Formats: sequence, structure tokens, C-alpha cells
Amino acid sequence: MPVFPSISLSYPIGKTQLMISYSGNIERPSYYKLSSAVIYGNKYTYESGNPLLRSSILNTLSLNASWEWLYFNMNYSRIKDMQIQVSQSYSDADPSISLFTHSNVPKVDKLNATLSASPTIGIWSPQFTAMYSQQWFVMDTPDGPRNLNNPIGFFQWNNTFSLPKDFQLNIDLETSTRGEDSSYRIIEPGSSVNISLYKGFLNGKLAVQLQANDIFNTSSSDILMYSGNRITILQPESRRSFGMTIRYKFNTTKSKYKGTGAGDSQKNRM
Repeated sequence: MPVFPSISLSYPIGKTQLMISYSGNIERPSYYKLSSAVIYGNKYTYESGNPLLRSSILNTLSLNASWEWLYFNMNYSRIKDMQIQVSQSYSDADPSISLFTHSNVPKVDKLNATLSASPTIGIWSPQFTAMYSQQWFVMDTPDGPRNLNNPIGFFQWNNTFSLPKDFQLNIDLETSTRGEDSSYRIIEPGSSVNISLYKGFLNGKLAVQLQANDIFNTSSSDILMYSGNRITILQPESRRSFGMTIRYKFNTTKSKYKGTGAGDSQKNRM
């Protein structure tokens, strides 16, 4: 039975809170990744799991720092048996058809850093987040082993405006850069702008929200996936959407259950 120790040390410096921690963890594959069923995608692609997929073991060293409305996190992880998605020929008879499945790689190192600022300025509550992600991973490609070490930057700017008469307006923007993660290379990054308007009625019992997602239809990212003797280029379409959500809170009886959510990890895997 594996044992995963963890240790942390926190120390305040004035208004700044610092914490350094180490933890070991296990990432079990989802039941979907373990399935042997083959699913038809289109005439060129099929998808399947891998019943022999192993759990990933993570050892992570983290640094956290916070000061009023500023937050910083950086962690370095060594991952044994990392789970990746790969593409291979569905059959020798027709190698043009791809089968997407899952596999383990022996070892990958990853560095992630996040800087977030969330002040409040009158009715405006902005939140700006910048994330940096880099891995050290060698992948087999048709041209031989390739270092997939190029970092990815992700930027998100969310804006909440608390307006009179219980109106709330949200304007959210996000974008990313080119780079590599797992067996993927982002060759054409996407960005999106989302807007929503919320209004509460009846002392909060009734809520109506109007949403417009990916207004400029630019969220799609073109991705190249390496896998052995095959390279696959994925070009998903952007999906502009509009919606309306109506919620009403009824007088429900409070649950008497006092448990701690046993089985939540298994439900998440499903």
C-alpha cells in the first residue's frame, strides 16, 4: 500500500503570508481512460481507453505567498507514469484512420506558476490572473525524439460590476500563447470574450442571468499531437453561444446528513 507524506511550513512577514510545502499524491486514471470500448468519432477517428493504464505518482514542492489582494503560487512536480493521450493507426489495413487512446510515460517534470490580483475599486471587482506552465518531456516523433519543453502562458481578466437594483455585470477575457503540454503542441492559440448580466428578484429567491460566450468566435486553439510514428493536427471549431438561466429557491428542508462525502473521489473519476 503506497504512503504519501506531506509537510508544510508557514511564516508571516508583516502582511505577507508565506508557505512552503511538499506533498506526495497519486492520480488514478478515470474509468473512461480504462475502458476497452471503441467509440466512433468520424470516418477518420476512433477513441478508446487502455485497461493497462497505470496510476501516476506525483511528488510536488510548492511555494505560496499572499499579500492583501495579491496571490502567488509556484510548484514543481516530478510525475512518474504520467498519463497522456496518443494517436495510433486503427488497423494495418487502413493506416489513415486514427485511434486515440491513452498511455503512460516513465517520467515528466513540470513547473507551474500563478500570479493573481483581485482588488475592489468601488463597484468594480477586477481579477487578473497570469499563469506560466513548462514541462521537461521527451516524446518520440516521426523525426526522432523531440523535447516538448516550450512553455505556455495563460492570461485571464475577469471583471465584475455590482450595479444598482441587484444587477451584476460580468465581462471576462482570456487568451493563451503557443507552447507544449503533455503530448500536445499549441500551434495557434485562441482567445475569448464572455459577457453575462445577472438580476435578482424577490429578495434573492429568483435570479435571471443572460450569457454570451465567445462573442468573437475566437476560442478555438489549433493543436498538434505527437505520438510515435504519427502526427495528428486537431482543429476544433469555436463555439459562440448565447443563453439564459432562471433559478428559483424553494423552501427546502435542510439535510440532516453529517457525513464527509465518502466516495467523492470515485464519483469524480467516473
